[in-house]
Amino acid sequence: MNSVAVLCIAVILLWGVWAFLFKIGADEIGVRKALFYAYLTGMMISAAIVIYSYPGKWEMGKGVMAIVFATLVGFAGTIIWYFALQKYKASIITPFTALYPIVTVLLSVLILKEKLSPANIIGILLAILAGVLLSI
Repeated sequence: MNSVAVLCIAVILLWGVWAFLFKIGADEIGVRKALFYAYLTGMMISAAIVIYSYPGKWEMGKGVMAIVFATLVGFAGTIIWYFALQKYKASIITPFTALYPIVTVLLSVLILKEKLSPANIIGILLAILAGVLLSI
């Protein structure tokens, strides 16, 4: 197995366990408290990353603005996901929302002019079909 596959499988496993554990925790203590503890933990991890990766000077270019906006929309989606997870089954919400890379692919094709192979297109269509079937 190549290293890309190993890394992707690791992410899939970690995110799968994360969603499962969050569902258990949120069901036990409520989504508001769950968000408090989740983001408190995240702030501690983030502080360590900020200290480690500080570039030495502040920048405000196009790249930085893209990262800031990406973080804002990512947090917005995550918060909506948390509330959806509180109201509905994790077995439905998590796989269905895991189709988000389709948006990334479409934006990359439309804006960055990246090309898709026929196999990529078939994979996207099958993923959409899987999302529909999971939501029934």
